[in-house]
Amino acid sequence: MQLGPFSRSTSATLALLAAGSLALASCSSSSSGSSAPLPKPATSNEASAGQVCPLTGLPQTGGEQADRVALAVKIDNIAPALPQAGINNADVVVEELVEGGLTRLMAIFQCAKAPEVGPIRSARISDADILALLHGSVLGYSGANPKDMPPIRANSGAALISYDQQPQYFHLGGGRPAPHNVFSSTTTLLNAGLRLRPKLQAPPALFTYGPIDPAARRAHRVYMSWPAASALWTWSHRAWLRTQDGSPDMLTSGEQISATNVVILGVDIASTGLHDVLGAPSPLDVTIGTNPAWVLRDGKVIRGTWSRKAIKDEITLKDANGHVIALSPGRTWVELLPRPRTPSRR
Repeated sequence: MQLGPFSRSTSATLALLAAGSLALASCSSSSSGSSAPLPKPATSNEASAGQVCPLTGLPQTGGEQADRVALAVKIDNIAPALPQAGINNADVVVEELVEGGLTRLMAIFQCAKAPEVGPIRSARISDADILALLHGSVLGYSGANPKDMPPIRANSGAALISYDQQPQYFHLGGGRPAPHNVFSSTTTLLNAGLRLRPKLQAPPALFTYGPIDPAARRAHRVYMSWPAASALWTWSHRAWLRTQDGSPDMLTSGEQISATNVVILGVDIASTGLHDVLGAPSPLDVTIGTNPAWVLRDGKVIRGTWSRKAIKDEITLKDANGHVIALSPGRTWVELLPRPRTPSRR
């Protein structure tokens, strides 16, 4: 059953693309894996004390740092790169379309840490505007088309840590073919970034957290696809569990990838004019404008729209009645789904 199309989006202009001013909404969230109960939301006292992790809405726990700068890491997401490491420690994960109809991830770590994260792959122009939402961060990546980097340098405010330029901050994972064998830790990458930009600060809260929207409808399994990839999210009564390309999406730890919230943003796809080494065109996920949105939380789905006027603005999620859609405190996946594709309940 289709979850349904919404009003058509505004198109991004070529001028915006040339400037690299696309914007994408990183979300926030948390939750433990498939077998653990969801963490409790922060109380008003904790919030006033500044102990709430800005990208999850959860109270800071032992070993976490709510005032820490955010770290974004580009993660490979094709078959030779699996299983991945560290993704369930990320506050926010963004899945975007890349060459050949496949997808790549940006895992954003803020409060928590991961001793191993990867495989780490290359940056894209779209990353500039994801990073811009964090108001200064650290980006760990391995490789990039040289023409991808000017918008990232101009718009992201990030300290850039690249395997190609600073290999001492990365290591190679055994048993994997290159280029799917580059790993690091969040502590190593963060410390490297802060050596370059010591005044980087914690990101702002990106989303609203609160009670579930009265318009939410039950949704046990939600499926979506890209030209050469697919994902199925299944509600386990504690978290959303991810299946990729028909198989449970497992990590090196043995855990299945999970999230408290899944935010699906319908996006237009534009050309960057760039190509990969095989000649495949490099797509651009356009995230300025207005388009359909679906928010999965608590075993339900809320249909609405997302909107963003410019790179300096935050993204806003609203339901059909114009009310802001609140997320459940915890980890969030953001799925950038090319239009006119829509998710479906199964």
